Amino acid sequence: MDNGISAGHTQHPLHYSFAQAFGERGADHEAVVHDADMISAVQFSPKGDAIATGDKGGRIVILQKVEGGSRARRYHRKKRTHKTPHISPRSLSGSQPDEEATAVEPPEFRFWTQFQSHESEFDYLKSMEIEEKINEIQWCRQINGAYRLLSTNDKTIKLWRVSEGSVRSISEYAVDLYKANRPYTHPHSNTIANGKARGPRQLEIPRMLNQGQSITATSRRTFANAHMFHINSLSISSDDVIFLTADDLRINLWNIELGGPGLGVLDIKPENMEDLTEVLTAAVFHPRLCHIFMYSTSRGTVKLCDLRESAFCNGWVREFEDMYKEESAQSRFSEIVASISDVQFSPCGRYILTRDYLHLRVWDIAMEREPILTVPVEASIALRLRDLYDQECVFDKFQCCFSCDGGSLVTGSYNSLLRSFSKDTGDSFSASASVDFVSGAASRRSYPSEELGQLLIGESDIEDLTDVTKRVMRISSCPTQQMLAAATGPALYIYSG
Repeated sequence: MDNGISAGHTQHPLHYSFAQAFGERGADHEAVVHDADMISAVQFSPKGDAIATGDKGGRIVILQKVEGGSRARRYHRKKRTHKTPHISPRSLSGSQPDEEATAVEPPEFRFWTQFQSHESEFDYLKSMEIEEKINEIQWCRQINGAYRLLSTNDKTIKLWRVSEGSVRSISEYAVDLYKANRPYTHPHSNTIANGKARGPRQLEIPRMLNQGQSITATSRRTFANAHMFHINSLSISSDDVIFLTADDLRINLWNIELGGPGLGVLDIKPENMEDLTEVLTAAVFHPRLCHIFMYSTSRGTVKLCDLRESAFCNGWVREFEDMYKEESAQSRFSEIVASISDVQFSPCGRYILTRDYLHLRVWDIAMEREPILTVPVEASIALRLRDLYDQECVFDKFQCCFSCDGGSLVTGSYNSLLRSFSKDTGDSFSASASVDFVSGAASRRSYPSEELGQLLIGESDIEDLTDVTKRVMRISSCPTQQMLAAATGPALYIYSG
């Protein structure tokens, strides 16, 4: 493969199997879910050895891969088939029941650290509150073994350095500080006033004692005061020197090390706001070329820009718009569902993946005329647009991603539905990111993959369909192996392909 990851025997779409989960609710669903605990951002590290999640409370939690954990020691043991496994409210681990261990055991992730990234603020000039919710997280290149990551809320971006070091304290002193009645001794004399001698052997070098390990998160730099609207995208260039941020009308470039004010490279704000016809919905850098980036709009178009053409990107070098797409049967929603919520490059950089409300589309970067693949996320969603519109769900923004070898497309939907598609054939696989599905309590594992989407979307009641704790909106694919992290409400599910 072009991205350096071998996929000679990998079959697509990937059939993801449950590996681990972290969350606040157990199978009884009795625990109260607070809005601040809802996960709003998920991102694998570039090496695949850590996962960072951000929530609406402004907190960042980092999970770290553990080599030779308990799951690896249990690898060759046969799973029990007569008993439903117990699932812990906070950490679920193990493979799906009724299955033997596969040839490759997925790694185990454990909680590593948590810190407060953003606090709520108040903008006195606009008389509005700025929420602490984490919108995006991006990992930077490690320096001296320390993790570095960028996090952003609606207005402010912060660069964090997270490192682990040993805590040491002095265990023995050269002079006994507890004997306060010790008489004074001249520094050049070995005798003291009362006649008792103290030789050089009584003076010892202080000894340091290791008290264990400590994890410290330090804010190294803050980037602010450059966006008038809420930030919806954050992306780092391939050379790890600059990053971009995008809001509804503007894209800014920042230097990670130098800081300073952001450089505006795109501004679509018209002189008269009544003439505004579209807004920016997502922006991302090319994975290999640091001068190429693209952005998507609410009209369903994707535009590719080259920073070598001009410092201010008034134009574009490629524009991707499906001119032959079928009109929706419910035309009153056609403009709403056409808005692109997420856009991603393939790992090799040749293909573009877009997600609107109803479809996934794959584009060849060299062919602007039409997408090479268009697949519906779930056909049942189009039949329930009226119900979703009444609940204001048609404005939800779902993420999408490629697998690490670029052969599968992955996205989420309502009622815990998680779907993967083959990039070449469009064949699909469905899974459910929920405690009930993992434990088998709801008997959903007995349904074939092709029927699971109809069950979760087409046959569910409106309460389950619009439950905010069951929306799979945030996903991230591991860049080094076939693994996926999907957030459902306050819970994070990790799958292996």
